Amino acid sequence: MIDEPDWSLHAISSAISSRFLELYASIMVQQSVIEYELQICVGQLLKLDNERLQILTAELSYRQLVALVSSSMLKFSDRDSETFREFKFALGKIDDFEKIRNDLAHSIWMHSPNGINQPGAQRKKITAKRKSGVRVIEEVYSEEQLETACKRGNFYIKELRKRVNAVVV
Repeated sequence: MIDEPDWSLHAISSAISSRFLELYASIMVQQSVIEYELQICVGQLLKLDNERLQILTAELSYRQLVALVSSSMLKFSDRDSETFREFKFALGKIDDFEKIRNDLAHSIWMHSPNGINQPGAQRKKITAKRKSGVRVIEEVYSEEQLETACKRGNFYIKELRKRVNAVVV
């Protein structure tokens, strides 16, 4: 049997700056907020009470939620209308945010190339595909990039909601 140590005596440490870690966590939380907001949009468009909405959307992935809200929006909005074009634009920006979130969540993270606890961090992603074999992607993310991404995700989900609200009225 393995005896666990007293965890209160152990510190959590990282070579990545505290600010980067804070922004990383903010983006993870922001993605869950975006998915919740997409659920709300579906509920508004399909006129579902909260219980029915949760039954319908609780197990849906981000992509499935996007497909559902887009299809629902098309039911109440002309594809060529300004409102729908703005909705699609905002949704594209939210997709950009989701890509950054996926990069963060599904990568190996190392300290900044400038040194331990310096601003930013280096991302390493290793893939092995049937057609292309093993690929290693390395790139640096700055704290400013993450902060801007978080602000943009928050802004565009609000803009999307405005377009949904405009057709539901």
